[in-house]
Amino acid sequence: MDLRRLRAGEWIAALSGIALLVSLFLPWYGYEATRPGLQVVGTDVTGWEAFAVTDVLLAVLASFGVALWIVTATQRTVPVPMALAGLTALAGTLSVVLVVARLLVTVGPGGPISTAREVGAWLGLVAAAAFAAGGWLSMRDERLSKPERTTDATGSPAPPPAEIEPIPAPRR
Repeated sequence: MDLRRLRAGEWIAALSGIALLVSLFLPWYGYEATRPGLQVVGTDVTGWEAFAVTDVLLAVLASFGVALWIVTATQRTVPVPMALAGLTALAGTLSVVLVVARLLVTVGPGGPISTAREVGAWLGLVAAAAFAAGGWLSMRDERLSKPERTTDATGSPAPPPAEIEPIPAPRR
């Protein structure tokens, strides 16, 4: 494992993926429901309790950020991390869409009720946006060498490549 291979995009994607996963354990909604014959009931509901399938989907999508970090640090070649960076950018964009949809549409158990969005929802939105940005940033940065300064796949300085010696074609 070589941590020098990791760039800003991988760090952002991994940390925000973890933050998105943590946000699912925090309260997303504060419910106050008045039902006939009952008093006002108030409670906080976490992301795991409030969602049916969205919570599992967000957890799977958040794992792409951690996977990108691990794959980039362990792979010696660039193509595998670059392919995963593209998938991570897509996963981050999809997670933003899912979190925004959950912020716009709030329906509680048993029908529409008065809700207040709690800290987990806003942390989830920020984490999803950072997750998408980290994926796109990671996909964009391929560490290509500048003509006057050669680097290896990690971005560390490297000696210039050897000159290619032309070999004449064989005669018949």
